[in-house]
Amino acid sequence: MKAPNAKKSRALGIALLALGLAALALAIVFNVMKYYPFGSKSWILGAVTGVLILLGAVLSFRESYAKMAFAKKTGLWGVIFLLPWILGFGLFFLIPMARELFFSFENVSIRPTGGLDEEFVKLANYHYILLEHPTYVRQLTETVLEVVLYTALIIVFSLLCAILLNGEFFGRSAARAIFFVPIVMATGLMIERVSNTEGLLMAQSQEESVYGAAIISRLLFSLGVGTNVVGYLANAVNDIFNVVSLSGIQILIFLAALQSIPPQLYEVAKIEGATGYQTFWKVTVVMVSPMLLTCTLYTISDLFLRSDLADTFKDIAFKQGQYGRSSAMSMFFLLAVLLVIGAYILPLRKAVFYYD
Repeated sequence: MKAPNAKKSRALGIALLALGLAALALAIVFNVMKYYPFGSKSWILGAVTGVLILLGAVLSFRESYAKMAFAKKTGLWGVIFLLPWILGFGLFFLIPMARELFFSFENVSIRPTGGLDEEFVKLANYHYILLEHPTYVRQLTETVLEVVLYTALIIVFSLLCAILLNGEFFGRSAARAIFFVPIVMATGLMIERVSNTEGLLMAQSQEESVYGAAIISRLLFSLGVGTNVVGYLANAVNDIFNVVSLSGIQILIFLAALQSIPPQLYEVAKIEGATGYQTFWKVTVVMVSPMLLTCTLYTISDLFLRSDLADTFKDIAFKQGQYGRSSAMSMFFLLAVLLVIGAYILPLRKAVFYYD
C-alpha cells in the first residue's frame, strides 16, 4: 500500500506546486499591470501562493528526502537556510548591479516629470574615466596599493594582538578593556596628527618626533635596509592609531577562534617536544586559518568602502548628475575589489585547515 500512497502524495504535491507557481505568475502579472483585485487584502494572494508552493514542495519531495543519505540531507537544509539570502542577493544586488552595468554604456539623465532618459553611448564613459578624467586612474591605483598593503598589516597585527589578549596573566580583563579604548575613542584629528609620516620622518625637534618613527627609520637606514621597506615600516608605525581602529572586529574574531582551539592539541604538542615557535605555526595558525579568510575578506571590503575613491563616483552621480560616468567608475571600482579579493583569497584557500 505504500507505493500507491507515495505516488498519490507525489502527484498531489506536484499539482499543488504547479498551482502555487501559477498563482505566483498571476501575482507578478497583476503587479506589473498595477491591478489589485483584492484591494487592501492583496497579501491574501501572496499567503496562499506561499502555502501552496511550500506544501507542494514537501509532498513532492518527501519520499526522495527519506531515501537521501545524511550528508545530502545536511546539504539540502543548508541550501534551504541560505535560500532567503540567495533571494535577497539576487533581488537587491545582482539585479541592481546588472542595471548599473547597462548604465555605464549610457548617458543617463533624470526627467523633470519623472523617469529616466537613456542614450546609448557605447564606450564613451569608459573612455572619459580612463583617458580624460584627471585623477580617477591615479586614485584607483593608489587605493588598490593601499588596500593590498594595509590588509596584510591589519591581519598580522590583529592575530598577534588576539594571541596577546588571549594569554593568561593578571589583569587580563582590564588589559582587554584598555586595549579597545583606542578603537572606540579614536578620532580623526588624533589619527591625522599621529599618521603624518613625512613630517615625522623629517622632524627636527623632540616634540615633533614623539609619536613618529624617525629614530627607527634612521636605525634601519644605517643597517642598509631598503628605502621601500623602511617607508612601509615607518608608515605602519606612524599609522598605529589608524591600524588599531581598523582592527577591532578582526581581533574579536581571532580571539573567539583562539578560545575555541581544543587545549588537548597544545598538550600533545608539549608532550611531543614542540617548541613555542613550532606550536604557533603547527597548531595556532592552522586552527585559526579559516578565520583568516573571513578577516581578510572583511578587511578588504572595509578598506575599499572607507577609501576616498568610493565617494568620488557618488559625487559625480548625485552632485554633477553624470550617472553614466559614475556607473562606469563604479564598475572599475568593483573590478578592483574582486581582483584584490582574488589575489588574497585564492592563495589562502590552499592553506586553510577545517577542523571537524
